[in-house]
Amino acid sequence: MSDNGGALPLLVCAGAGLWFWFGDPGKFLANLIYKSDAAPWETVDAFYYPDRSNLLVFATKGGLRDVDECRAAVRGLAYAASDPGLSRGDYECGVGKLDGDYYGLSVYRLTVR
Repeated sequence: MSDNGGALPLLVCAGAGLWFWFGDPGKFLANLIYKSDAAPWETVDAFYYPDRSNLLVFATKGGLRDVDECRAAVRGLAYAASDPGLSRGDYECGVGKLDGDYYGLSVYRLTVR
């Protein structure tokens, strides 16, 4: 009778290695733990739209630490556009920009207000 007890840890390590190599463990952990904010290794990009009916025109500020900093940046962008109460405009915060080719579009792990 053969004992394959040593093969199981090797298979687990190989599986974890393949997950790290081919998967995206950072995104997986961020989705699991940070459901509405940026993980410590992610940044946030603020997008302010001066006219909520025309999302082609926007101002942006990138590389922010978290969603609260994004909201503060949006307030500043809105104030500069004479819309301090966001009565005409709208905004969104893009959390964790994904790497890859998305035909010139920015794609984020999470988009929040």
